[in-house]
Amino acid sequence: LLYHTTSPSKVLVLDCDNTLWGGVIGEDGLEGIALGTDGIGKAFVDFQKEVKKLVKEGVVLVLASQNNEGDVWEVFDNHQSMELSRKDIVAHKINWNDKSSNMLELANELNLALDSFVFWDDNPVERGKARALVPFVTTVEVPENVLEWPNLLRNLDAFSKTFVTDEDQNKAKQYR
Repeated sequence: LLYHTTSPSKVLVLDCDNTLWGGVIGEDGLEGIALGTDGIGKAFVDFQKEVKKLVKEGVVLVLASQNNEGDVWEVFDNHQSMELSRKDIVAHKINWNDKSSNMLELANELNLALDSFVFWDDNPVERGKARALVPFVTTVEVPENVLEWPNLLRNLDAFSKTFVTDEDQNKAKQYR
């Protein structure tokens, strides 16, 4: 079940710190992370807007973050610049476990094959581990410059479809 081929990809797995926002929530606090209307904070907001478009097209959004869960949800619930909301997240593994193990668990929970997963993490070490431990997952080679992320995500072949169906638009609700 975990290894059959389908296309396009169904699941976007996102890290949180330095991926959905700039900085580390556990160290920088809510006011210290970069997320807002200008500078680098705007780049993270623009990236979240592209993620939100994918969610509306039926991509299942999950989080795999090495973090304290309460800190992550504080950003979702209380940061005025968050484009994504809790309801956009279908499943999550916010803990201190290896992200590859968390992706295996998410695949089992969602009953989806690993080859339908796309992993996006700012950290090259995490991406390397994912490529080695869950090779069926598409791991995006994320550029260092966050300004490039929205365009890269928008043009990612893994999620390309000729058209979006009503069923696609209800996919997140279906998996939730």
